[in-house]
Amino acid sequence: MTTENQSPSETTAESVPGFDMFKPQPAKNAAAEQLSRPVVGYWRDALMRLSKNRIAVLALLIIVFVALIGVIGPFFFPKTNDGTAYENSQNLNFINQGPTLGEKVLVTEDSPVFMDDLIKEPFDVSAPPLKGESVRSPTELKVRGLASVNGVSLEWDPIVGVSGYQIYRTVVAGQPLALSDVVKDASARGLQIGTVTNPAQYTFTDGSGLNPAEKYIYSIAAFVADPATQEEFVASEAAAIEVSLTQTISLIDAQALKPNVQIGETIRSQAHLFGTDALGRDIFSRMISGTRIDFFLALLVPTVSLLIGLCYGAISGLMGGKVDMILMRIVEILDTLPELLLLILIQVALGKGVGSLVIALCAFSWTGYARVLRGEVLRLREIEFVHASRLLGAPLMSIVFRHVAPNLLGVIIVMWSAQIPRIIASEAFLSLFGLGVEAPMATWGTVLQDAAAHFQQYPAQFFLPAGILAATLLAFYTLGDALRDAFDPKLRGRD
Repeated sequence: MTTENQSPSETTAESVPGFDMFKPQPAKNAAAEQLSRPVVGYWRDALMRLSKNRIAVLALLIIVFVALIGVIGPFFFPKTNDGTAYENSQNLNFINQGPTLGEKVLVTEDSPVFMDDLIKEPFDVSAPPLKGESVRSPTELKVRGLASVNGVSLEWDPIVGVSGYQIYRTVVAGQPLALSDVVKDASARGLQIGTVTNPAQYTFTDGSGLNPAEKYIYSIAAFVADPATQEEFVASEAAAIEVSLTQTISLIDAQALKPNVQIGETIRSQAHLFGTDALGRDIFSRMISGTRIDFFLALLVPTVSLLIGLCYGAISGLMGGKVDMILMRIVEILDTLPELLLLILIQVALGKGVGSLVIALCAFSWTGYARVLRGEVLRLREIEFVHASRLLGAPLMSIVFRHVAPNLLGVIIVMWSAQIPRIIASEAFLSLFGLGVEAPMATWGTVLQDAAAHFQQYPAQFFLPAGILAATLLAFYTLGDALRDAFDPKLRGRD
């Protein structure tokens, strides 16, 4: 009987076409009981997922590198002669310098001697005063001696028949200023830094607010005062000279770099990778020193806030009822208050300092922990092991820290890491308004505050520290997002 004539009930395996091509696989019960891959726990799975995120690993390396520089860096700072911390050491010979690996400087005396004003003798003081267009300024203005941040001494030929001289100084910034403009245009002469009322005097020393990184144009204009009305008639043209300051270093500071150096020699100064501020302090060392305080705040404040929020949220979730309602209404009231304004008010009330800064930052940052952890506790309190602990009479805080907290560790780590960049940014913001730590203590915020005062003239002082701050905050935010993805089982298949 052929296959076509067989009924379905009479069909056998041997009658199926191609039966000989399929062979049954013998059962291996021992191999079936073995696991096909190693068992991966929750924490190991989270770390594996985190390690696969290259951007997160790079962010973690940046954070570790910055932290190590902040911890180890101050031990390599040069020692100062007066015992002042290097990051707070002021040097007026190096104010407002740009980033440099070291410049050639001239060694001078520790306490430079200012030149005395010179009077020309003989000089006809009783000569009749010049009038109208005949009032003229000295024909030439010269620099006497060395022009440095310690002082610029000017010299000119005195004019007979004038009442005195007006001395001006302007900064050559941006587009160069022509001497001819200063000679003819009184508005281009800049700030009047002195008035010489003795016409026989032919020298003047300027030693106020000099910056070695800038060029100056000095000008002198003679004037005649009317004895009756005391009205001054100033010459229409002035004598002018452009002056570049010689970079100098005191002998005692130079000997710290080169022990056998002598006055008059030229040596290379210390490197200032981020330049110096308006007081001659090294910005790079201040950033390194400030890393300690900023990272201290970034670790302490979230930890304190976490402990407060964990206890508050766990008690609210475990107690339930009216206690839960009252505690959550308090949190909602605190969340509606303007946090920034309250931070400023607390800092003003407590004064500057690290302690007051910790209190101000912790005052309201715990409410977010309390709200989230309370929701997680409401979920966990219905699990059997929590019921068993309560039936056995375990204290409430023991349940919180021994049973609830370990099961919330993933959520806690994510929230804790996400708050770190917020604390660093808050410290920088408060310091910009002068509400940070006490001077001269350095933090990232105080460095930016000092640089902001001279932003238009020296933008590098602001942008370099701000770049470090931005890169660190970005690294923390990136790592926080990666931790959230790694500890959330719902995102396991998203990679």
